[in-house]
Amino acid sequence: MKLVFFGTPDFAVPTLDALHDSSHEILGVVTSPDKKSGRGLKVKSAAIKKSAEKYSLPIYQPESTGSEQLHSILKQINPDIYVVVAYKILPESILNIPPRGAVNLHASLLPKYRGAAPVNHAILNGETETGLTTFLIQKKVDTGDLLLQQSLPIDNSVTTGEALSKLSFLGADLVIKTLDALAQNKIKPIKQDGDKATFAPKISVQDCKINWSNPALMIHNQIRAFSPKPGAFTFYKNKRVKLFGSKVLQNLHNARLLPGEIEHTNSFFKIGTGTEPIQITNIQIEGKKKLPVDQFILGFPKITGGIFD
Repeated sequence: MKLVFFGTPDFAVPTLDALHDSSHEILGVVTSPDKKSGRGLKVKSAAIKKSAEKYSLPIYQPESTGSEQLHSILKQINPDIYVVVAYKILPESILNIPPRGAVNLHASLLPKYRGAAPVNHAILNGETETGLTTFLIQKKVDTGDLLLQQSLPIDNSVTTGEALSKLSFLGADLVIKTLDALAQNKIKPIKQDGDKATFAPKISVQDCKINWSNPALMIHNQIRAFSPKPGAFTFYKNKRVKLFGSKVLQNLHNARLLPGEIEHTNSFFKIGTGTEPIQITNIQIEGKKKLPVDQFILGFPKITGGIFD
């Protein structure tokens, strides 16, 4: 089929790569505008733009998905279908252009975890399974008819970054299978059961703030849910500290620590919680690089015995 691809972040790149190598024809790629970032305000392009340039594909970077210019371009291109991976919400005027509609790749087993941050919330909630869904986009976000799904088991050490990396490649294969089956009319879309829906809204700053009175497992899940970005954080002497690489210490011989109390012995960086202590392997204090705890402690030797707020 002839398609237009919509996507922006790294997660979408394997799908664009797979589509380029498939029997389907990419007529164009729609992605976010370039942005200035960093201290030097250097212009930064989306990961998808870089991939599209590699394949010499036509690239469109509208400021708004509702722009008349984008609508005119897409009408002129006249695709059979859209493929959408981690992109903005498309207005009906755009969605109504291709006769086969728009296929979206979503990183959850819909109807569970509808929304912007499905993997973060799955890990935050201690799920043992996540997955992928391809579905036909409808006006209401993540409610369209289901096409194909694939599950991915996750253990209690997996971070969001690690899960998304695996899902991005599994998702590329799932999109190709979906398009192949649609082209041969071998998929019958299935309506979602809205009664089983759960939600995964955009991550807020408050979601990432650690409450040390919570149980250790809850804090551990919070740390891995927001790793590598945006990072679960606490405060030490009014400086924000992000924590990475956590493990619940269930050894009964561990001395009891107060919630937030810090201990560093024999390369073990431990913090008290509402239950067992947790161990941390990497720390990033405000304005500094992320460091292994052994390097971090060299610069903050007096932190042992202190308290994270």
